[in-house]
Amino acid sequence: MALKIFDIDGTILRGDSNDQFFKCLIDHKIITPDYMDFNREAGARFYSGTLDILEYYRYVIKPIAGKTEAELKDLLDDYRENYLKPHVYPKAQELISRFRNEGHVIILASATMDLLVKQTAELVGADFFISTRVKYDEEGRIRDVYPDFCHQEGKRARLKALCQEKGLNLKDSSGYGDTINDIPLLETVDHAFVANPGVHSEKLLHIAAERKWQTIRF
Repeated sequence: MALKIFDIDGTILRGDSNDQFFKCLIDHKIITPDYMDFNREAGARFYSGTLDILEYYRYVIKPIAGKTEAELKDLLDDYRENYLKPHVYPKAQELISRFRNEGHVIILASATMDLLVKQTAELVGADFFISTRVKYDEEGRIRDVYPDFCHQEGKRARLKALCQEKGLNLKDSSGYGDTINDIPLLETVDHAFVANPGVHSEKLLHIAAERKWQTIRF
C-alpha cells in the first residue's frame, strides 16, 4: 500500500474547479457573469505563484457566505454532477480507480476550499483530501477561511499533518501536479509526476528535468 497524491485543477480535472463553481453560481442566478472578472485576473497570478490566497478565497466564498452546508446541498450536488464530472480526465479516473483496486490510498491535495474539494473526492473515489478550510460560525454558517492554506508550502505541511493524524506513511508515495505551486508536494513524495504539462509549466518542467521527475498526460 502506498499513498497516491493528486492535485486537482489541471491535473485530474480539465480546467479549474473554481471556474466551474462560478459557472454553477451564474446558472443558479446567485452571481452575475461579471463576478468572474476577478477570477480571470487571479488565474495569471496563480500560475506565476504570486496569488494572495486569503484575498482570493474571501472573494470565492462571498456569494455563499452566511449559508450552511445543508442549505447548499442541492447546489453542490448539481456542481459535482454537471460541472465537475464532465471535466475529469478519463485517463486520470482510470489511474485512480486502478490504484484503489490495488489497495493504494488516494489523497487529493488542492488549494481549493474544502466544500468543493469534497465534491471532487466523492466523484473520483479519494480516501482523503487536504484543502483550504472554510470557517463556520457557531450556527454552522460560512464566514471565512482558515489561514493554513493548502497552497505551495502549505500542501507539504498539510500532507504531513494528515499522515501523522491518520498513521499514513510516505514511503514509496507518488505525487501528481501541474504548476510551480505543486513543487513542495512533489518534493515530499518518492515518485513525482508533472501532469499535463502546458504553457504554465515551463518553470516546473525545468525543475523536473533537473530532478529527473517524470511527466504524464491524462
